[in-house]
Amino acid sequence: MSYQSGIGTTTLDSLRERYNETRMRCTACGYHDADGKWTAATTGGEISYEHVCPSCGHVDEVVIKRKGADE
Repeated sequence: MSYQSGIGTTTLDSLRERYNETRMRCTACGYHDADGKWTAATTGGEISYEHVCPSCGHVDEVVIKRKGADE
C-alpha cells in the first residue's frame, strides 16, 4: 500500500518518476530510452519497479521488500 501525500502523488509514483529521470540507460546494451517509462506494482510485502529495454529486451528491475516480509 502506498501513502497519499498532500501534494497529489504517492510514494510509488515519486520513486517511479525518479527512475524515469535517472535510470533510462539499459544496463545490458547501453541504449538510452528517452521515451520509455518504468512501471510499478506492489503485493503489499514488496514493491517492484521494472523497465524493459526496447532495443535488446533486457528487463531492469528494482524490488523493495517491506521489513519482515520474508518472515
